[in-house]
Amino acid sequence: MNQLRTLAVALLVIPVAVLAQPKLEIVGGETYDWGKVVVKNNPLKLVTLETEVTLKNTGNKTLIIDTVRVGCGCTTPTLESKVVEPGKSTKLRIGLNVGLNSGELVKNLTIYSNADPENTGRIMYLKANVVRPITVQPHSFNFPEIKVGEVAKSSVTLKNNDSHPYTITTLFATKGIKIDKRAPITLNPGDTLQINATYEGKERGYYNGNVIVVIDDPDYVPFEIAAYGNVKGLDGSDDPSVIKITPVSSTKKESATAPAPEPPRKKKQ
Repeated sequence: MNQLRTLAVALLVIPVAVLAQPKLEIVGGETYDWGKVVVKNNPLKLVTLETEVTLKNTGNKTLIIDTVRVGCGCTTPTLESKVVEPGKSTKLRIGLNVGLNSGELVKNLTIYSNADPENTGRIMYLKANVVRPITVQPHSFNFPEIKVGEVAKSSVTLKNNDSHPYTITTLFATKGIKIDKRAPITLNPGDTLQINATYEGKERGYYNGNVIVVIDDPDYVPFEIAAYGNVKGLDGSDDPSVIKITPVSSTKKESATAPAPEPPRKKKQ
């Protein structure tokens, strides 16, 4: 009789133990879409999209979120709390660094918790359609290295992706950089404008400047397209006043990748 009672109690306990588990619900669904994001003001504006997602424990056992793993370094998740009691929620703040990109973007992150016994994680997709009415490609004038007396050349292309025309009312370069276009220039929908720039190397050293663009639209402020390069001596030597820092690589097998070299800097006078 005692054995039968023990067996009956065991049969009652087992289903309860099996049913007691956390459940993770991503409120609003497993895809967050910012939709159409129009970037005006400056075609070279760096953009970061942000949102806040609610994670709810719809189970009957404490939910423990172990980690949130991103698919790329452009995504930054911040979790309000790792421990979520049954019926409670926590916030997951998400930042997506779009940078200077445009077009349809799809990224993802994976949420690992004790609600997933197989440890495969719950994938959440992040979407956005970044629209830039005016684009600049590449994003700067990158001049190749030259020697004193030589001329470096570079170019960028502006494109009107909008449905109405834009007029460039002012266009000029600074610090010895010359360009082959003069304002005013009208860009009709779909038009492109290639701006060619040159720089004559008169002395050794790193140089930088920019090209100023002013557009006849109140949605756009004057913006700068950066331009930079390096002039070497006739023998191929660098400017002696520039300090170059070379990273020291480790000979140990377990060492991490050597850090990127720091940009050159001028010696103190």
